[in-house]
Amino acid sequence: MPEHLIVVDGYNLILRTATLKPSGTRTLRESRDKLVNLLSWGFGGGDARFLVVFDGSEGPGKDESSTRVEVRFSRPPLKADDLIREIVEHQMDRVDRLTVVTSDLEVARHARAMGADIALADLFLTSALGAGTESEIPEKPATISKRELEEWANLFKSRQGKDALDD
Repeated sequence: MPEHLIVVDGYNLILRTATLKPSGTRTLRESRDKLVNLLSWGFGGGDARFLVVFDGSEGPGKDESSTRVEVRFSRPPLKADDLIREIVEHQMDRVDRLTVVTSDLEVARHARAMGADIALADLFLTSALGAGTESEIPEKPATISKRELEEWANLFKSRQGKDALDD
């Protein structure tokens, strides 16, 4: 069976999704657990497995693994972004398809250069699970500039041209 590995920039996704973001009633640990549960149970069958990467600078995190979801924490001085780059480089030729879920432009550029697909963190859960209520729709990121938006558009345009050539 073909294998699809989805590498998730964990905190990037959590902090850009209203229903996962820590709040007065939800700790960061509870947010991480909710994300892992959503990936484990919210996605139907198929060949996809998830590798969720978190920054370990907040303290030691415990790597975890289940049938469909593996959790890894970066070990300082590495950041989660560094670990994601390493994973993409190591796994790109070992799986049939690799997707990186992030809204970090540098992580996305690296993944795209290696041949991976990109899914924007801001839209990933909504598009994958379908938003049932407005509270489940990810919040619009407040930190994206016009220049970054243009760079993202160029990143996706370059991929579309490559896909057309592959067909």
